Amino acid sequence: MHWGHAVSRDLVHWEYLPTAISPDALGTIFSGSAIADKNNTAGFGRDAIIAIYTSAGKNQTQSIAYSTDNGRTFTPYAQNPVLTDPNIVDFRDPKVFWHDATQQWIMSLATSQTITFYGSKNLKQWEKLSEFGEGLGAHGGVWECPDLFPLTYDGKTKWILFVSINPGGPNGGSATQYFIGDFDGKTFKPDELSAVA
Repeated sequence: MHWGHAVSRDLVHWEYLPTAISPDALGTIFSGSAIADKNNTAGFGRDAIIAIYTSAGKNQTQSIAYSTDNGRTFTPYAQNPVLTDPNIVDFRDPKVFWHDATQQWIMSLATSQTITFYGSKNLKQWEKLSEFGEGLGAHGGVWECPDLFPLTYDGKTKWILFVSINPGGPNGGSATQYFIGDFDGKTFKPDELSAVA
């Protein structure tokens, strides 16, 4: 499994480019996310585009690759993986974003039937911050592909945590669930009604 690559100026007409990230000794390339490192926190260059993805080999680990040509080509980081936990079989799908209040990158990672949050100043060394999900929401299958983001409505900002379930959705097959709450840069705390399964 690879990361394909296409570009468009209008989101209608697409130009396919060579494969962005290919399997290597760490395994095939599962899902993840990409960010623009505007402040060069990782040291790959100002405005480098950095892909954070799961390397799926014997164990699932998190790796990074960087682009210094506006995302045309990506180079895997020589010291991959950047995050491992051999005790968790389903350890994948990193979603990363910059959290201004704590001045660090935040990673939401699917870890079996929970989401674990990690923090990093440089995208290379990660520290576990907290875990979310035990006893909350649907747990019919493995939790996958998390996404955490702020949403402002009527002047009030809440954080939304999306989580896919595969398989074992409440109506059969795969499903997506979400939680509404607050995130302080370390811990996601769901609103009371959001935490009801």
